[in-house]
Amino acid sequence: MRALRKDKSSPAKALGLPVTLIVYGWRENAPGTLAWVFPSFSAARTAVRALRNAARWLIVAGRRADEEVDVDRVRRDALVLMECYA
Repeated sequence: MRALRKDKSSPAKALGLPVTLIVYGWRENAPGTLAWVFPSFSAARTAVRALRNAARWLIVAGRRADEEVDVDRVRRDALVLMECYA
């Protein structure tokens, strides 16, 4: 069962502001936590659908693709637009 959490009222979604997709859980190969910046929420959603083995991920407002991504800190400090924790 997939659990999805959304924030439907986010200004980042409406304005097409940059977002960061962070994948921190994988179904098969586990390359670790990876993050990519996208120009819009819809672009990040399209990308995560293409990552078939991504099991746990979140999309946050702004540019957050640091070398070392601390998922708990990002959850505290950033606006989480959507999260999947399967």
